[in-house]
Formats: sequence, structure tokens, C-alpha cells
Amino acid sequence: MEKLRAALYDFGLKEVAEQILQFAKNSIRAIATPTVDKEIQIGHSKIGGAPDIPTDFVWPQTKNGQFLHFLCQLNLAEIKPFDSNNLLPTDGLLSFFYDVVEQPWGFDPNDEDGFHVFHFTQAKLQRTEQPNTLMESINSAALSFKNEWTLPSWESPDGQKLTDLLTEEQEDAYNDFLFDWIDEGETEHTIHRIDGHPNMIQGDMYLECQLVTNGLYCGDSTGYDHPLRKELEPHAKDWRLLLQLDSEDDLGYMWGDSGKIYFWIREQDCKNKAFDKVWAILQCY
Repeated sequence: MEKLRAALYDFGLKEVAEQILQFAKNSIRAIATPTVDKEIQIGHSKIGGAPDIPTDFVWPQTKNGQFLHFLCQLNLAEIKPFDSNNLLPTDGLLSFFYDVVEQPWGFDPNDEDGFHVFHFTQAKLQRTEQPNTLMESINSAALSFKNEWTLPSWESPDGQKLTDLLTEEQEDAYNDFLFDWIDEGETEHTIHRIDGHPNMIQGDMYLECQLVTNGLYCGDSTGYDHPLRKELEPHAKDWRLLLQLDSEDDLGYMWGDSGKIYFWIREQDCKNKAFDKVWAILQCY
């Protein structure tokens, strides 16, 4: 928190730093280190390569028969020491799959077959190559973790509350902070994150998740203008960032134009290990 406070001071926000910090949320930053797949132990956290799955695993596919690509897996026992918000289960493996070919944006309820998250609890997993029809795969990288404080983007529910606290000049400084600040020791803006505030690119995802998972199309104003919005909107705050997976040129993948994929889940669904209720959104520049 002290580094975050000092950074706000550096951006000319000393007078309102404490008001801003009341919206800070701790997150788990995931750092990818390119590593040959065979050098990563089975069941450990990683991006790309071949997944570690049960022997009876049925590879997920879209309604059109397109197999999903394996994105990454998170060993929850490795993450537990950093889960200060107690969001995640304490054991097992979370594995993320996505339609890399079509890259669904997540604003259409029909996108639900374009991604899937599995929670494997079996002790015996085997590393399995992806189906032959998937011509390309993501290069493998080992993941390590650290805690990192985050602050909300303007478009988020907490960010909207900030507008009542800041002057126009302070809002400009906060914009600069969100765009330019890099934590000590970091050299780039590639950010993989679990929990905390997301690094948004195109707008609020909390309300989008709430509307689209209740059947409302959000690719235009249709869902936002729907009469059901008033009833659904109060529960937008129930959504939590499960995983933000950034583009990684070095690993051979990119989401749209240097974008990010965000996997979201309601907090209670996460507590109940209902990972079939995850929703994914792609945003890019």
C-alpha cells in the first residue's frame, strides 16, 4: 500500500490520496516466464503448452464443433498464500479454455460456448496434447505470483464514486496514473492478474457481465436500455475478476489489437466452486 500511496503523491494526488486509497483492492499478479513445457512439473501453474487434465477429460468445443484452445492453468495451492481476499478454493487446478479462432467478445449471450473454466480436484492428472485440428498452440510459460494493490478504472462502479471526490484537475492526474504507473521492478505493461480491479481498456465489465448472463445483448445499447436493467444492475457488484490474461507476443498470442481477456465470476459462485458460471470478456485497443 505504501508504494501505491507514494505513486499517487508522485502524480500530484497527495491531497486526495487517502480518499482514493479507500477503493484500493489487493490482487494477485501472475508473472509469466517462458519455459519449455517439459520443464514445468505436472499440475503447476502455467500459460500455454499442453494442459494437465484427467484421463476422462472431454475437450471443450463450440456449438459449431470448434475445439477451444488451452490458455492456462492455476494451481490453487500455489496461489493460496497470496489470496488475501479468500476468493478462491484452497486446492485443485483451475484450467482456462477459449475459442482463439473466433475470439468471442462476450457481449452476446450466445458467446457462452466460446470459453470454459474447469476445476480439477483429482490428484492424478496427465499432460495431454491438444486435438490435432488445433494447428497452433500457445507457447508455454511458468507462472509465479506476488501481491499487488490495484485501483479502479473510471468506468467501474468504484471508479464512478471517485468522480464525486476529485476535481477536474485531479481527475486528469488520476487518468495519468492509471495509464502510466508501473509498479516498482516492472518494465512493461503486460499484466496478468487474479482478483482486484481489472486494467480496463474499453469500459465497465461489471454491469456487462450482469446483463449478458441474464440474456441481454450488450454489443450495442439494447441490453443497457432494456427495462430489466434497473432490476439487474444492483447485483453488478457481485462480480469478481477471476483472471485477467494479457496479450503476450513472446508466447505467440494476441487478443484483438493487443488486448486482454477477462474471466469473471460472481463471488458466491466462486465460493461454491461453480466455475461453469464464469463469463469471459475480450477488450482491446
